[in-house]
Amino acid sequence: MRKDLISLFKEYGDKQEILSKLCESEELRNYNNSELHIIAAIGDLENPNVTAIANHMGMTKGGISKNIKKLIDAELVDTYQAENNNRKIFYKLTEAGKQIYDKHNIVHKNWIQRDNTFFSQFSDNEINNVAGFLEKFIVHLDEEIEKRS
Repeated sequence: MRKDLISLFKEYGDKQEILSKLCESEELRNYNNSELHIIAAIGDLENPNVTAIANHMGMTKGGISKNIKKLIDAELVDTYQAENNNRKIFYKLTEAGKQIYDKHNIVHKNWIQRDNTFFSQFSDNEINNVAGFLEKFIVHLDEEIEKRS
């Protein structure tokens, strides 16, 4: 049973990735998930810096910095500094970055609508049981990540 469950998680991930690629615009396909989610974080957070984005996404600051460099090179993200703090570097979306942000949000909205239609066939109790299991599994994965970081 455990092997079947792990196989099902893998299959779920694979199918989500395929469906995501089919549903997103050609323009979004040029960026990986981390880059798209960093763009989303920059668009959503107030005064986003590496630390705030890393905390928001559960990624390392090094991983964020590496991806932000790519996004700056692609002219999707700019840097700025607060007038009262010249030491911290913050990020903002360029006009091109805002377009990616908007398209990414549309894809997410459509994804939620699509999957909520599927979830509506299950009782609240069934959903809560699955959610509880996934929350515990995520904590386990976070602990494993922390051990290896």
